Amino acid sequence: SEKLSVLKERYDRAIQLMEEDSKSDPEDDPFRSHYAARDILLEIRGQLEKLLGDDADEESQMIYKSLLGFIYKNLGQLYIFVEEVSTGRKYLQDGILLLEDYHGNPEAVIPLMGSLNQLGILQANQGETADAKETLVRAEKMFNEFTGAEPLATINDLFATKEEIEAGAGRLMLEKTHTITLYYLAQVMCTLGEADASRNYCHSTLKRQLHFKDYDAIDWALNSATLSQCFLSEEGLAHARHHLAAATYIMDAFEGKMFKPEMSEDERAAQLETFQHRYADIDRCWAKYALFILSHSKERLMDEEDEAQQKLQSLTITDMTFPLDLSLYETKITDQPVLMFEDAREVYLFAMRHLNHAKEYYTADSLASEYAKIVMDMSSLLKYLAFFEENEDDRCKLHKKQADQLEDLVNLLNPTHYLIICREIWYELGITYMTMLDIKLDKLKENDRPSPHALNKVNALCDKGTRNFSKFYESFPKIDETADEEMQLILYSYFHLGRLFYKKITPDKRMQYTNLDNSLKFYNLFIIGCDKRDALTKGMKGEIGCCREMVRLLPLKLAQINAQLNSS
Repeated sequence: SEKLSVLKERYDRAIQLMEEDSKSDPEDDPFRSHYAARDILLEIRGQLEKLLGDDADEESQMIYKSLLGFIYKNLGQLYIFVEEVSTGRKYLQDGILLLEDYHGNPEAVIPLMGSLNQLGILQANQGETADAKETLVRAEKMFNEFTGAEPLATINDLFATKEEIEAGAGRLMLEKTHTITLYYLAQVMCTLGEADASRNYCHSTLKRQLHFKDYDAIDWALNSATLSQCFLSEEGLAHARHHLAAATYIMDAFEGKMFKPEMSEDERAAQLETFQHRYADIDRCWAKYALFILSHSKERLMDEEDEAQQKLQSLTITDMTFPLDLSLYETKITDQPVLMFEDAREVYLFAMRHLNHAKEYYTADSLASEYAKIVMDMSSLLKYLAFFEENEDDRCKLHKKQADQLEDLVNLLNPTHYLIICREIWYELGITYMTMLDIKLDKLKENDRPSPHALNKVNALCDKGTRNFSKFYESFPKIDETADEEMQLILYSYFHLGRLFYKKITPDKRMQYTNLDNSLKFYNLFIIGCDKRDALTKGMKGEIGCCREMVRLLPLKLAQINAQLNSS
């Protein structure tokens, strides 16, 4: 009708104000265009309410109500955007109340689901997570139960004459609205700790976006890569690999068409920067996948074989794949645990290619903390690879390479600015030198008369281990006030220091006395710390037993050396 045609012009102007004109609003009046749009929408609301009050036929009444539902949704979103949240919430609730009895109606279902989505998003942002879940599940149920006749109506269709209705636009809008429901349900379920449901909703969102070609390539790829990490907790390696392959596939396809002819130089530079940034993030997700294969393979080999089989057989994941040919990407790395060094090495090399590529974006100069995390992942890859190496000398070389990487990294970082990362590196270095020490000590046992060079190697590793564990625990100025998680590592560092001082080899009696005295000191610190924090000691029974025995024996050994010193 002519009345609706006039309202359509006013509505289009309101949308233009919000979506286009608002980009030019001054900083001191950031909502100028939105306030102007609000006034137009309120005017349209008044006109529609008046039309509803007139004696219109049933079909017209439904059109006016559905249009009003769209306007309430727009007003709700607008008021929330300009930070008048309670008014915005009221409009969304009014829109739901207005149309909830007509949810099977092809004119009403889209604005009704849209208002439910917006209310669910608001509730989630306000921390009302359980309410958000209820609201969004209601929208999901509405979509699943909708069997209404076609054609479904968009707001443009409702304003138009029957001849002007755009075929298929309503169905597409309904599908997009449902995709938004699933997208936010994924996040709400994640917040509520419902990991399986969150993962399923997230995959469904990505699959629907692909199907309807309604996605931003970089966002889609990053979301798929992030989702891949959710499969790593339960041996869902094929699904993790599939989602990473899809992410890389979409990024590679986008790379050739990411620059548009109309883009300025600045826009091109910004697009390239975003692309390189997110590609590096996907590279890092691939590396996490490879790391999981190696760490999980190690656990399986150390577990009882039948237990590992049981775990694998108990796993069921519903099919979560995309209609894409990803064989080019999926064949580059296994989706199975590895058993032999050669297979582990293939996984290691694959991950290193991705991490070296990620380092081109995350450089030590520009993004030191992220660069550090990448190097630490490289170090972890070497640690797990070493587990599969049977030759002791070669295994020690891998750990030496790991230690060199970490030493270079910690020398780059200023502990004042990067203390948390430095602590992690010091502790990992301590563990790495201890591992190398154990390999060297095992070799010494095979030789009745070890060379001075071999003994010097042992002592050098002891010194490097003690230096790093000491830096670690000394970096906590108030040890008694540290959190439990950190305190547990401090206790372990005491235990390792006690052991390292005990393992030092010297013919000099005074040095022997000093080393054993230091060993006793750290074993005592471990026992005292465990007594103070009893809750931390559940997994430390072996270490506690060993320390109590050493605390009993070491004073006898010290007294014996002291007597020898006094008699000489």
